[in-house]
Amino acid sequence: MGYEKITKRLLEYGVLAPSIYNSQPWRFITYSGQGVVDLFPDPSRSRPFGLDPHGRDLYLSLGACLEHMALAAPGLGYELKVELFPKDGPKDLAARLTLHPLAETMPEPLFATLLTRQTHAGKYDPGSVKEIHLDRLRHCPPFSKSDKIYFISGGPLLEELTQILHDLSHEGSADPLLVEEGAGWLRPNPEALEGLPLAALGLPISVRARFNLLRYVGYRREIKEVARQALLRQGHGIEAPAFLLAATRDSSAAGYINCGRWLAQLALTLSELELGSQALHLPVTLPSGRGALKRVFGADPAEDPVFLLRFGQPEIKNWPKTSRRPVDQCI
Repeated sequence: MGYEKITKRLLEYGVLAPSIYNSQPWRFITYSGQGVVDLFPDPSRSRPFGLDPHGRDLYLSLGACLEHMALAAPGLGYELKVELFPKDGPKDLAARLTLHPLAETMPEPLFATLLTRQTHAGKYDPGSVKEIHLDRLRHCPPFSKSDKIYFISGGPLLEELTQILHDLSHEGSADPLLVEEGAGWLRPNPEALEGLPLAALGLPISVRARFNLLRYVGYRREIKEVARQALLRQGHGIEAPAFLLAATRDSSAAGYINCGRWLAQLALTLSELELGSQALHLPVTLPSGRGALKRVFGADPAEDPVFLLRFGQPEIKNWPKTSRRPVDQCI
């Protein structure tokens, strides 16, 4: 298999990575004859500056996309050399990935989970996370010494966190910019290649019924109401047996890419453990949320929260999946 086919296969794994609102904020330039892929941010798919001024969520997504390709490459018979922000590249180039043939195919342990990982926004079985699961996550090393993870898996702290998330969801759902952003990425069509289909949000039946009834007389108004309800959902009905907070001391684009690679590893490890997970972006987006998260998780004041995961054994196994754009649309 030549470089051209290999790079196409590599990108097919890369675009399966998680991104906020399934926005897929990446684009690629391939040099197939050389086995080189350049990874760029797509500003048209990034969050509004007022919500993500430092590009945290943008570069988290790029890091996750990069890590998916790094995990896929050995299974295709190649090693992937990664260079972040190469000095000889264009100003907006985030990473250059170069393929080197291996003597034999050596699939990474997480390779098989690349095709099965998905966000699960539904309910989780109480008590389904055991210490053995947490130990497995603790042994998933970060890509930088600046990064650290914290867990809450029961007791008074879990009750306190649940109340914090409840309060933050009301704060976020009253923010017009957050509601407008969400409305721009929600999709009634379950087969949409970008954004979040309504069926995957875990919203109450009453919310979906109202939208289906009134969408034809006031689509924009009704999709904004669904977006508001989706923000509220990040504090209502999100009880889970365990939560994970990742924080960093390196609040740079490269630091966020490293955190995104770690996010991909952790999410794929949870999938391998047959546990579902969901990233809650709202508490990390709100300044008041970041402070509250550091306090309840016991993070250092100098650390910057970058992502919050809730996880456990899903009550409903076959949760709706989100689709991805074809690779050709990303090149």
